[in-house]
Amino acid sequence: MDLDKRKNLMSSLDLAQRARMFNALSDPTRLQIVELLSAQDELCGKELAEALSITLALLCHHTNVLVDAGVLSKRKQGQFSYYSLNRNALAACINSLCKDA
Repeated sequence: MDLDKRKNLMSSLDLAQRARMFNALSDPTRLQIVELLSAQDELCGKELAEALSITLALLCHHTNVLVDAGVLSKRKQGQFSYYSLNRNALAACINSLCKDA
């Protein structure tokens, strides 16, 4: 990748934002959430909690960290929250480390 393309990619997500994303992904439970959502367009919080065998309260903590970091998007429908990956932001964050991407 040439230098201009790399600078554009890096400017799309500033250093602090990328650090927040990587920090959010450093927790094994949060990484599992991302892995589950990578195979789906969207999952309900209850489905995620059941798949991970954790409480909804603990799931809420982890998803809040991921949403605040820009890794996930959250959509409310009635009492339920639905989560999806911010695939473009996540790809930009990871690709910022790849010299030949």
